[in-house]
Amino acid sequence: MSFAFSRAIRLEFRGASKTIGGGEKPILIAEFGLNHNNDLTLAKEMVAAAAQAGADAIKLQSYATDEFIHPSIKKVAELANIFRQFELSLNFHQQVAAAAANHGLIFLSTPLTPDWPVKLKGLGAPVLKIASGDLNNWQLLEAARLTGLPLIISTGAAHFSAVERTAAWCRLHELTQVVFLHCVSLYPTPLHKANIGRMSLLKERLGSLVGFSDHTQGSQAAFAAVAAGAVVIEKHFTLDRSLPGPDQQLSATPAELHELRQAIDEAFAIRGQQGEDSHPEEFAGDYYGKRSLYETPRGLMALRPQEENHPPATQWFDFIAKIFST
Repeated sequence: MSFAFSRAIRLEFRGASKTIGGGEKPILIAEFGLNHNNDLTLAKEMVAAAAQAGADAIKLQSYATDEFIHPSIKKVAELANIFRQFELSLNFHQQVAAAAANHGLIFLSTPLTPDWPVKLKGLGAPVLKIASGDLNNWQLLEAARLTGLPLIISTGAAHFSAVERTAAWCRLHELTQVVFLHCVSLYPTPLHKANIGRMSLLKERLGSLVGFSDHTQGSQAAFAAVAAGAVVIEKHFTLDRSLPGPDQQLSATPAELHELRQAIDEAFAIRGQQGEDSHPEEFAGDYYGKRSLYETPRGLMALRPQEENHPPATQWFDFIAKIFST
């Protein structure tokens, strides 16, 4: 039996359930990033606001700073200090996960160090998100694979060959429950650089479910992505862009996340189902809109309406063939 990526992935978290793909509405993930400011009260308020705005899931970032940023290289010392401020304890994760469950949301996170995938599984996270920078980080990917959880993998700042290597690794290990997210690693991303066509290429070339990690401002790019087939939309989220922190300015507020939810649902409705036939109700107009063959003083002609007691216009060549055979 040949390998094929799953067309639907079911997520279950403490009574909340969502399906990625399978003809269901796209999943909207509110990415907290570093916007929680390592403040548990703020994080819980963000959970409540995300639920009210229409998110399906909330996402943290899970790491031990010195295990993903080199502690002795001076050029990244400032970056390490920033991440160290927002490094979250297991207890913080537990409480945010409980808050998510209370609001009927899926809880997940991006593990940035190999110790966190198994911890997240222990918290009940039904899926792991892999950051763009770790697309080919085999040490982390292997730790994620060993949990047996589905993977959502971002592809920002990556050559297509790098994406294909990860897809090949998934096939090698028979990881079918994978979603690849188109992503542009510009913060924020100008609309003219959103490059939604690349998402369609991922879908065509990889044969997987696809989505969009959206770093643009507004909802236009996400609308386009859903119309093009995205089953996951991920958006950075904040309660207030005036709050301190490096990610606040590029993040959606609760009102903007609500607008995004509406745009996603509208785009999904416009996209429709990829059936082979037209809508059944369209055929009700066949009598007036289609043609039958009629004998007229000018010869055989295809004319409206399509009468049941006259041959349909589709039989034109059959009648022409009979004429020339006699």
